[in-house]
Amino acid sequence: ARMSDLPPFVVINLDRDADRLAHMQREFDKLGLTFQRFAAVNGANLPEHLRGYFAPADANPLSPGETGCYASHLAICRAIVDGQLPAPLFVIEDDIEFPPDFVALMQDVLSKLPADWDIVRLANEAKRIVAPLARVTGDRRLVRFTTVPPSTGASLISETGARKFLKQQVRSLPVDQDLRRVWEWDLNTYGVMPPPVRRDIFDTSSIDAMAQTGFRSRSARLARMRRQRATETWPRQKHGMATFGALTWLRAELTSAVTSLIPKRRRAAFLKRASDELTGV
Repeated sequence: ARMSDLPPFVVINLDRDADRLAHMQREFDKLGLTFQRFAAVNGANLPEHLRGYFAPADANPLSPGETGCYASHLAICRAIVDGQLPAPLFVIEDDIEFPPDFVALMQDVLSKLPADWDIVRLANEAKRIVAPLARVTGDRRLVRFTTVPPSTGASLISETGARKFLKQQVRSLPVDQDLRRVWEWDLNTYGVMPPPVRRDIFDTSSIDAMAQTGFRSRSARLARMRRQRATETWPRQKHGMATFGALTWLRAELTSAVTSLIPKRRRAAFLKRASDELTGV
């Protein structure tokens, strides 16, 4: 495949992570693709134009690493909207692996995406039922999520998606958690199942390493996310009904509720079957 067949790529990479950059160079070489490196933002020293998105350091619930990660994604969105980066654009973190058929798969996905798409998630394993829209290369499905999974390892973003996500609002959750709140940004979010891109392939997280030790207790953070989710039950339900139609949404919610009762080893197979039956794709 010619390089021009796919939108361009940026890889978010911390200045000190030369080994990860070398790994990504090998991944792109395997596919005959090129990328532009995007220097990750330092969360402890934000550029002026991004400071308004975060509470002052002493009140910011995010660690410096999480702030830097979030700010890096916002900086890319800003560069797209300002015309400094092209759109659509693949936004890739530096700890992923591509499948051998990635180019053919993405050409197929791009040909089948609805015109109003904002973001396509490529490294996210869904834990709830999804609505398949079309079959794509390698026995995968192009899907809409009923609950967007976390992780920002690899995605494709459009100019409208970048513009929507730049909504002026103070951010208090990690970027992957905020991207799940599609009703907040009005993001038309799609994905590929099973996810083609393997994420978090290194044992350590550069972002976690940037956080001071004991910065925020894990339990306090989880409690904060749960509280946020509880307050957003109605917006989520309203968005789900508008996106999928009341009947399909109700079926999806009931199926996802049943999933938690199924033994873990059988869950993936159950979800795949239930998802295929939801839309018949």
